[in-house]
Amino acid sequence: MDRRERETRWYINFDPKRMIVTLENDDNEEVDIPVKYEVCDTCEGRGSHVNPSIDGNGLSQEDFDEDPDFREDYFSGMYDVSCNECHGQRVVPAIDETRATPEQKQLVEDRFEELYRSNLERDAERRMGY
Repeated sequence: MDRRERETRWYINFDPKRMIVTLENDDNEEVDIPVKYEVCDTCEGRGSHVNPSIDGNGLSQEDFDEDPDFREDYFSGMYDVSCNECHGQRVVPAIDETRATPEQKQLVEDRFEELYRSNLERDAERRMGY
């Protein structure tokens, strides 16, 4: 699956004024995690990217050679959409390692592992036609 279509939200809520995200721990208790902004990996800080339905399965030179107008439109940004991860903000919350406790860091690491596995499972299901 294309990165632009993967689930990337790793927190429940985000309070930008306090720079805190909320996660749920194993006991279903909400835990606040300190964050800072980082440049969005999905759009590389541009705020938009090409719609994955246009080039998610890849494009070849032949695609552009067959339709020169498509080439021009593609590179002009005509098929761009607001970033699926940052929603045009160009930055995303990331754990602030300098302010987080070891327990908070572990909770975030566990959440990323869970998200990674979920995306792998979703990829496998799509390959199987589900």
